[in-house]
Amino acid sequence: MGNQPMPADRSQVPLCVVPAGPATDPSDAELGHALKAGEHWAPAATWNRFAPVVYGIVCRAIGSQNDAEDVTQEVFFHLFARVGTLRDPAAFRSFVVSFALRIVKWELRRRRARRWLTLTPSSLLPETAVSGSDPEAREVLRRFYAVLDQLAARDRLVFALRYLESMTLEEIADALEVSLSTVKRNLTHASARVSRWIASDPDLVTFFERRRRDDDSV
Repeated sequence: MGNQPMPADRSQVPLCVVPAGPATDPSDAELGHALKAGEHWAPAATWNRFAPVVYGIVCRAIGSQNDAEDVTQEVFFHLFARVGTLRDPAAFRSFVVSFALRIVKWELRRRRARRWLTLTPSSLLPETAVSGSDPEAREVLRRFYAVLDQLAARDRLVFALRYLESMTLEEIADALEVSLSTVKRNLTHASARVSRWIASDPDLVTFFERRRRDDDSV
């Protein structure tokens, strides 16, 4: 992986050619075994396979492509350093996702703490940069993520995984290594707060109602 920059367009991943690995594409379990065993080709193969998944989760949870690129690289840096904690190589994909979510949760907590120290003089949160070509959609996304910024880290992660990643409650509980009842409690709390905050913003209400009508007409 080296110091190669990560492209903003994650559809272009993989970023590098896997060096002299097995003749056939390894399974997740084989890849997990190889990484633990220190096979020279395994880190690049792991990056190529899982970087798109990790980046997608990080980007939708955080809401910034630039920050998501940095966090994704941090995830793999720590993942490679801690691969020895992988107990079941057959569950390598779940291990990668769970590891990524732990890093994201730490990042969200760090950003939340930092925001308490960087409020504007009007007590509003600083604006979040959101990329995109449609000015209206970009503004709505900025305001939507400003809403999510007010949630606690785990509430936000559960909300993002359920509604932005379309994961089941059971999958979320497994990925976050918490009970199903905890996930349900976090989701109920987060959904109620987000719904209330969105309802107080007429522009957000209009945008999401229009999107819902467009989806129903398809």
